[in-house]
Amino acid sequence: MDKNFYSQQTTECSKRKVSFVTLGCKVNQYDTDAMRDLFLKRGYVSVQEGEADVYVINTCSVTQTGDKKSRQMIRRIHREHPRAVIAVSGCYAQLAPDEIKKIDGVGVVVGTQNRARIVDYAEEAMKGRTVNAVSDIMECREFEELPVDGHDIDKTRAFMKIQEGCNNYCTFCIIP
Repeated sequence: MDKNFYSQQTTECSKRKVSFVTLGCKVNQYDTDAMRDLFLKRGYVSVQEGEADVYVINTCSVTQTGDKKSRQMIRRIHREHPRAVIAVSGCYAQLAPDEIKKIDGVGVVVGTQNRARIVDYAEEAMKGRTVNAVSDIMECREFEELPVDGHDIDKTRAFMKIQEGCNNYCTFCIIP
């Protein structure tokens, strides 16, 4: 990753661009909207296609197919946009952060907690630092609040998150 690329690009273009890829469930769709809001509040422009400075891939791990699709998406984004920072969040990132860090192009691994700081982590990665912000979900005693303002939702329906996890410990679910 060329460390000077980002400082040169920022002077050429006043706003940095971020793009999001969401794999998996409606919880991930909500979390992606919340992370998009965090970037927008920091002055980023959300783009659907094209060259972004940061790509956030919100992953799924409900099945091995979900893991595989997550890895394929990370590799495809890196192949198509080798200078961009790739931030990986979601359930697959929570379960396999060391595996994800080994994939070329990954600058940030954030899992299912600490997403409120994803913009800071992405900016650290722009400086050439790799960030692994995955913490042990079973030690989590407080749920992270990620509100969605809704001012830039590109869908006709929005999700209202009424719960973050439960005490049933379903085998397919990473959210406690």
